Amino acid sequence: MATIKDVARRAQVSTATVSYVLNGTGAVTEATRQRVLAAVKALNYHPHHAARSLRTRARTLGLVLPAGSPGLADPALAELVAGLADGAAALDYCLLLASAGLETLEAELALELVATNRVDGLVLLDPRVDDARVARLAAAGAPCVCAGPPVAPECPALGYDFEGGALEATRHLLALGHRRIALIALPSDLAASEPFTEGYLQALNCAGLAPDPALVVEAGTTEDDGITAMQELLALPEPPTAVLAAGDALAFGAMHAMRDAGLAAGRDLSLIGMGDLPLAAHTDPPLTTLRAPRRTLGRALARLLALLVERRDGAAPDALLRLPLIIRHTTAPHPRQG
Repeated sequence: MATIKDVARRAQVSTATVSYVLNGTGAVTEATRQRVLAAVKALNYHPHHAARSLRTRARTLGLVLPAGSPGLADPALAELVAGLADGAAALDYCLLLASAGLETLEAELALELVATNRVDGLVLLDPRVDDARVARLAAAGAPCVCAGPPVAPECPALGYDFEGGALEATRHLLALGHRRIALIALPSDLAASEPFTEGYLQALNCAGLAPDPALVVEAGTTEDDGITAMQELLALPEPPTAVLAAGDALAFGAMHAMRDAGLAAGRDLSLIGMGDLPLAAHTDPPLTTLRAPRRTLGRALARLLALLVERRDGAAPDALLRLPLIIRHTTAPHPRQG
């Protein structure tokens, strides 16, 4: 692993100059700065954040958005960010939002923010089963927390009880008399996908029903993905009478596909989403969904990350927030039950 001396030698500067560049302090010419940064990149050098943080803190928590993210135009993300900002401010921290460019990986930008002392720690969104961001931040000694299911012991997690939520939603459909219940699932590489699917399968198992693989469709995360998944389900020889979607956007897409087929949610087929986006209460008909307390999650993530930065106890990692079922008008008894 490269050291600061290796960087200084390659850039033909002193170790103090390397520190000035990485910390954003001191008077350094732009040419020298670019030479140091080029050496840092070539050697894949990452200063150990834990050692540096003993000397100084930025009192700033970071959140890196992936390339192409809609940012605060996404109402779910905006609400989570509002919670993060609230939680950070309550602890005398600031919140820094950064967007990865098309040619910059999230992990690289996260490491740069830590290396240049612009943030003390990072919140990671949408953790993946094998998340490169976690491993690289842990190697650099940078505190991080996952907004989702736990993926590695080095990165405590706070998220939603996806398994419990899917279990409750599926039980609701079973209580309405539905037996052919489909699942529009998240991509399998997302850490949230497996627990949500497990909750669905557990409910079927408790009801004595064998899962039908044809009724489980792995989709993406967008409305278009929901349209495609619903079209696939409706094309089955025996379509489902109820559908659980692992996201409201997927459910909105499913409703579009149903309307195109001359069907209505809540009348011809029951539908449940996940997240309770603002639009969910205003669809036609209003969507039954699992409510995600995004602002509460944001505050809790900020508090946990600040405690990690300060190396204090006081927050239990890997906690799960309940997803209460909000019953509206897209679920109804099976026709034979009604």
